[in-house]
Amino acid sequence: MQSSIVTKILTLLTHISEASSPMNFSELVAATGFNKSTMHRLLSICIEEKLVQFDPDQKVYLLGPKVFNLVRGAFAGYDIQAVALGEMTRLHRLFDANITLGVPNGLDVVYLRVLESRSTLGTTQRPGMRERVHCSASGKALLAFLPEPIVASKLEGYDFKRYTARTITDAKAFTQALSHVRQAGFATNDREEYEHFLGISAPVFNYMGDPVAVLNIWSVHPHHEMEELVTWAPELMASTAAVTQLIGGQAP
Repeated sequence: MQSSIVTKILTLLTHISEASSPMNFSELVAATGFNKSTMHRLLSICIEEKLVQFDPDQKVYLLGPKVFNLVRGAFAGYDIQAVALGEMTRLHRLFDANITLGVPNGLDVVYLRVLESRSTLGTTQRPGMRERVHCSASGKALLAFLPEPIVASKLEGYDFKRYTARTITDAKAFTQALSHVRQAGFATNDREEYEHFLGISAPVFNYMGDPVAVLNIWSVHPHHEMEELVTWAPELMASTAAVTQLIGGQAP
């Protein structure tokens, strides 16, 4: 069956968006397998609809402004609390712990939603509560996947206030902790802000690969130990990957 015009346009846009460098007409013909007349027609439609733009100096084709407007519109139109609730509920069923959703606000993390454990854990987090990035799993998860120059800029002059004996109190140690988070895919907080509070956190990414939210599983010591929470990390990361996909995001 002959491919529809929509399928061909999507194929063309995919090749343009995934190319390691901008492609010219001949390269697009070779990459897509379309004949030259078909390619002329597709490019003409896409340029007219602002899905593709032509650079006359380099004689190459780039994604057009309408593509980015569509992506931005879709990204701005969702409610992260509504999107994430299904995965938060799934984690809540799996584990005897609290599940929270947080978003960055400057160098704080603000919690939007809390699903409390069925056990009595002495809740310390409520919607609207803030935590500093250096002493929370959420903060580490949000900063770890930002470009290093941005992290360095954010930490310039940062006050690494000590809350417990386990609190990270300097930029070098914190940067090393962020490196471990990038390797593992999730962050931990082993009683770094409160003597009894411990948790794990993983990021949700937007379409640019930037961390825009975190899902967290947290409990209290000695009800749970960090070693047990770490075994829950694969399920946590599966949930954040699902939320990332739902908002059209991608991991960096």
